[in-house]
Amino acid sequence: MENNKVKNEKDNRIILCNSNIINNDNEAKSKDKDNKKNINLQNIIYNELNTSIEILGDDIQKTDLNFKIIVIGNSGVGKSCLSLRASKNIFKEDFISTIGFEFFNFNVKINNKIIKLQIWDTCGQEIYRSLISGFYRSTELAIVVYSVVDKKSFYDIEIWLKQLKTHGSPDCKVFLIGNKIDLPNRVVSSEEGINCKTEHDFECYMETSAKNNININELFVNCAMSLYKKYIDEGKENELNGEINGNNFHLDNGIKEEDNDCQC
Repeated sequence: MENNKVKNEKDNRIILCNSNIINNDNEAKSKDKDNKKNINLQNIIYNELNTSIEILGDDIQKTDLNFKIIVIGNSGVGKSCLSLRASKNIFKEDFISTIGFEFFNFNVKINNKIIKLQIWDTCGQEIYRSLISGFYRSTELAIVVYSVVDKKSFYDIEIWLKQLKTHGSPDCKVFLIGNKIDLPNRVVSSEEGINCKTEHDFECYMETSAKNNININELFVNCAMSLYKKYIDEGKENELNGEINGNNFHLDNGIKEEDNDCQC
């Protein structure tokens, strides 16, 4: 079967999908059970690092590296569906809009280091935007999501970037995601997404479908790979050896992760 990569320009970090894969809903569902750990290596950036990659379950307790990432964008673009699909391989048609934030994990082993992505899935409604400004702090990577069938969500990328610039770290990486590519009547073209990525010099542009499980694992593995490369480039590769007594630490600030029983 033809893979779901149409274009992967490694210099530009652009990953699109083929329409015959996007629309093959039955085939996507038939392989749904296996897709939790399946990954298209051709859609992984930084694969020139000759890394070994293994997607793990979301219940890993001991990790080598933790990275905090935040998922932002307008309400209804599919942020929670992306996060839930990545974490638990679940898709809900009637997902209720997030109020405040939800918390997910995505674990992957890269070169024998177990990396946990702490995914902060934020609300997108305008009336709640002031509540999430504190969530940007210490975020190492932001996933900015828009829906390819909602032009306003694409235009509002500028609003989310302004919030990120105001409240986030100046060296926070940004991935731009065009979601819901399974839906008909697309109003935001791939070219518009690519141009936006180029204009703002984002780390990566990808197109996804949480419903059909297209490029979901690839998205979050790419996030982990990008942050892991930063970790190596900063000369920190030899600072951690194996598991650190079961404690989790952020890469930049060394803050121990506390148990979080918040149900908000």
